Amino acid sequence: MTSNKTTPAIIGFTTTLKENERVFLIHREGFFVRDYFCNLAAIPSIIKEQLEPHDSYTISEYWNKAFKRCSKKHLNEMFKANQIDFSL
Repeated sequence: MTSNKTTPAIIGFTTTLKENERVFLIHREGFFVRDYFCNLAAIPSIIKEQLEPHDSYTISEYWNKAFKRCSKKHLNEMFKANQIDFSL
């Protein structure tokens, strides 16, 4: 007897991470905890599309084999330096 099982589609966000780009982790806190790994250019779209306006989240940067929490000032400076029109 065979059964046809269908796997539900997972609606998600995909980012291609390259070796020469910085890697960031957006950790959404609260009842539904979610983690998003992305590069700097993808942070604005993840915040706008995947997170609700009142969600609590932290952004960390992978640096020296560990994740370090980024401040808003540091992220805004990196957005400006990389000519990304976004600020936290």
